[in-house]
Amino acid sequence: MKVIKKILIFILFLTSSDIIAQRRNQHLIDSLSNILKNYRSPCNTPCPGDSNKVKALIDMAFEYKSSSPDTTLLYANEALLLSQKIKWLVGEGRAYHLIGIGYQVKSDFPLALKNYSAALEIWNDLLNHSQDPAIQERKANTLNNIGIINELTGKFNEAVQYYLEGVTLYKSSGNKNRLAGNYANLGNVYSKVAIYVNSIDYYLKALKIFEEVQDSDKIGMTLENIGINYYYKKDFPAAISYYNKAFKISMERKFDELSAKTLNNIGLVYQDQKKYESSLENYFHALKLTNDPVLKANIWSNLGGIYNDLGKYDYAIQYSDSALKVSESIGDNRTIAANLANIGSAFTALKKYGDAERNLLRALSLADSSHILNEQMQIEKNLSELYIQKGDYKKAIEKYKQYTLLKDSIFNNKNDSAIMATQMQYTFDIKEAATKAEQEKKDAITKQELEKQKSLRNSIAGGAGIIVLSSVFSFFFYKRKRDAEQKQKETSLNLQVSETEMKALRSQMNPHFIFNALQSIQTFLLSNKSEDANSYLLKFSKLMRLVLENSQHGEVSLEDDIQALELYMQLESIRLTHPFTYKFHIDESVNVENDFIPPLILQPFVENAIWHGLQYKPKPGHIDIYISKKDNALYATVEDNGIGRNLSKQVAQPILHKKESLGMKLTEERLKILNELKKIKAQFQIVDLFTKENKPAGTRVELSLPIAI
Repeated sequence: MKVIKKILIFILFLTSSDIIAQRRNQHLIDSLSNILKNYRSPCNTPCPGDSNKVKALIDMAFEYKSSSPDTTLLYANEALLLSQKIKWLVGEGRAYHLIGIGYQVKSDFPLALKNYSAALEIWNDLLNHSQDPAIQERKANTLNNIGIINELTGKFNEAVQYYLEGVTLYKSSGNKNRLAGNYANLGNVYSKVAIYVNSIDYYLKALKIFEEVQDSDKIGMTLENIGINYYYKKDFPAAISYYNKAFKISMERKFDELSAKTLNNIGLVYQDQKKYESSLENYFHALKLTNDPVLKANIWSNLGGIYNDLGKYDYAIQYSDSALKVSESIGDNRTIAANLANIGSAFTALKKYGDAERNLLRALSLADSSHILNEQMQIEKNLSELYIQKGDYKKAIEKYKQYTLLKDSIFNNKNDSAIMATQMQYTFDIKEAATKAEQEKKDAITKQELEKQKSLRNSIAGGAGIIVLSSVFSFFFYKRKRDAEQKQKETSLNLQVSETEMKALRSQMNPHFIFNALQSIQTFLLSNKSEDANSYLLKFSKLMRLVLENSQHGEVSLEDDIQALELYMQLESIRLTHPFTYKFHIDESVNVENDFIPPLILQPFVENAIWHGLQYKPKPGHIDIYISKKDNALYATVEDNGIGRNLSKQVAQPILHKKESLGMKLTEERLKILNELKKIKAQFQIVDLFTKENKPAGTRVELSLPIAI
């Protein structure tokens, strides 16, 4: 009989890292208390000299952040009021940051974010006037904490973006420890969404830095987290290898709690492999090292699972019951349900059906009310097996049906997670691309400004020399020549700015394109056979790679762009109730390998044809794409036989109208920049199609794209 096993995995940088970082320095607290008690202001009223008191208040607030968040809030609010009186922005920012920490520890995330946002506003204001590394680091600290809150509330995309911005700032400020911590946080996020390769990569980056600064405790925790990822990947030898390295360091450092957690995780690996003797050895060793009741309870729960598997049901009940008492004392419904299920399964095996039913039904109620689907699914199956043994086949069938429904629901949730993982990976890549483009734009603008200043200085010096050494006529001749050269330089620099604007715009276009495809994939997964899902996810992965590769270039071959567009249409066709067909009509004048166009320039037109024309058509539709070349210009036409724009506006949801305007606006902006950059006249027009009876018959978009010579 399969039973529920409560599996405890410790992601250390968001949980037990505080074992190290949050040890209070009582000597420092006593010293700060003495400073505040004996403090005498250098002025009769609050003045800049009182910044020393603000620093002491902030340091005191920091020392209490883990042990007493209310005390942190008390000192931080006093520091904030004093900073505002003496108009010291750095003190205000630090105070807001610590108030955010206080509320974060109290799990009041809205108030924490409100205060972090206030701190962030101050850091940005200060950085507008000076790129002070210390302020950059303070901003990075605030971004990091906002990232943690987003991670804790399941907003993983947002968390990654805040962490990545923090990484950039920590690199700039040179704080290696903070940089390593941010890498570890990124490892945590990617582990949670099952992108284990990325998670391991970030943990290895963190590990390298911790080894450079010789921080043994964090080296041990990082090794542990790498082992956890390998455990999730079912690479058990690699997991054991990293766990053993972490265990060796924790024992050398006499860090018993980390040693116990590591042994527990090693026990889980052996338990998964059904190597029960080795698993039991590690669990009992861990129990000797820890005094943490929560860790003990989880080890007892794991022991209950093993003894159920071994058929030693009295031991299973004994250990699960001990774990249950601790779980109930801390109100952890997940572990309460898991332990009740272990006990219920053991009673079923012992044919104590009344006790079994009572425990399993209570476990089911908790799992259901807490929306813990995995436990709920397995409990339904265990109840089905119980009722079979009791001979109550009607209830057994009902429970098995519930088990099947939950299993299907969990499969869909896993597919949602796979989509989230893919989206997060894309977000990471596009974030880097957008950051790079924005930096290039800033560099170009800065260069342009420097050139103007240099030219102005040259103008003054040159003008003075000419007045002295030559005639007024020579001066004006020089000025005209200089202005022509300056205009040429400005034109060149403007082109650089336009190019970077185009890169930034493409970085906006790509998410618009990718997320639509993600939505289509999700629809397919939720409404079709599960065994087909993987093949379509692979097709989507191919599409995503093409788009990411193409987005790195200002122009791509027609062949590459058509391939991406065709994959996109295939995926969108799956989503619709009535799948549509499509056909490319490539004129002989076009060489798809050697003729180039801006990437994704046709995609918004195809997207609108699908979302606003074919989606509402009561039968399968069709899209024709015509591409021809004439007089150094490419001509592309996207024509659909959908319901037409007017009718679409009546039946479409408001969000789709906003979506349409966004896609067209972005395309117009791209063409505008292309025209400025290449001195061409690219343009498009939309034509509504009608039948002879004047009924809507679709839409045609005509694009002309001159080729710059």
